[in-house]
Amino acid sequence: MDEKLRAEVLARAGADSDAVGAFLATAGPTGVSHSEVPWPYSLLEQDDPPEPVRRVLTVVHDNVEWLRGVLAERAWPGRSVVGEDGVDAFWLILQHAGSGVPTIGTPDNLAFQASCVPLLQDAVRAGEVHPRHLAHVVDNLCLRSNQPPDFAVLNTSFVREDGELVLRPDLDADVIDQNRAQIGLLPVSVDLDRRRAGHPPDATDGTRPEPW
Repeated sequence: MDEKLRAEVLARAGADSDAVGAFLATAGPTGVSHSEVPWPYSLLEQDDPPEPVRRVLTVVHDNVEWLRGVLAERAWPGRSVVGEDGVDAFWLILQHAGSGVPTIGTPDNLAFQASCVPLLQDAVRAGEVHPRHLAHVVDNLCLRSNQPPDFAVLNTSFVREDGELVLRPDLDADVIDQNRAQIGLLPVSVDLDRRRAGHPPDATDGTRPEPW
């Protein structure tokens, strides 16, 4: 176990959560978005943002640059290196690199996120990270490029029909289940059952909310 690396990534993930929490507390629960980014995250696109917004942008970009440096020297840090909480923290930093907010999910950051997919694939095969971490990153990249998801793990893969949550009609459940089986994820029907019951899609993954 690399305790120094674990402490660093946990501190950085904590700073991320604190910055986002402070931003949300000052943004207010409702407002009008003037872009495709939903409220309140559209505030992160302001030309002259207030301090809570600047803090989020600074923390996220600094974390992404730090992660670039870490991965330039090693494989994706897994459970045996940083523990379960460290793995989740690394995933959070990479997840925010692919944010739907243009000031955060820049083309450069999205390209970096895409470059991490092979590292995550290796880590999944080695049992070092949860398959859903890989699936979230891949599906986010699909979303940002207006492509159908490979694994259907994001909320955008589901819609309500007659009041019931279902897989989007344009998605092929058989193809998605084949993709899921290749990395060790349960079928999409299991995901749906948990979502309909109000539970996390996979109680063992420990992942945080989806990227904004």
